[in-house]
Amino acid sequence: MQQCGHKRPVLVGGAAVELATLGELVSGDLDIVTPWQQIFEEALEDVGFERSVGPGSFSRGFQHTTLKVGVEVVDSKLMDGRGSYDRVYLLRLDAGHSVSVICIEDLIADRLGQYNSPPHYDEEMLHQAVRLYQLAFELDKPYLDKRIAEETSGDFGLVLLEKHANA
Repeated sequence: MQQCGHKRPVLVGGAAVELATLGELVSGDLDIVTPWQQIFEEALEDVGFERSVGPGSFSRGFQHTTLKVGVEVVDSKLMDGRGSYDRVYLLRLDAGHSVSVICIEDLIADRLGQYNSPPHYDEEMLHQAVRLYQLAFELDKPYLDKRIAEETSGDFGLVLLEKHANA
């Protein structure tokens, strides 16, 4: 897709958490943000992914029967347009491959947004946010505080993370 002039898809959600924690927290699928959903889905089909159907499947999801992995396009804009593409990082893999991944601050804010969503309060999402915060090498704390406030509709800020991280 990038060869065609399209912005790279960005890995978000649980798989990004798994990467950031070096596998300490594990995810079952890959959540992707791309404005080019149809082109991305066609590319998935070209490499052997099939649209998920039936009980337990997700509406926009694809599964690869051999690789045993699921992929879902979750949005066309990073963090509903509030995330920063300038902060997305490129993770180099083997053999010249790479993947664009959401920044740690947006990932932490996303986890806290999910923690704050009905039904209140998803303790697993809080745990993930705290663990990401504890493991981060560098954080832009003013940006993180702003993003947490945005994702939680002003209910929480950096203070919540610092309180739980130091408990």
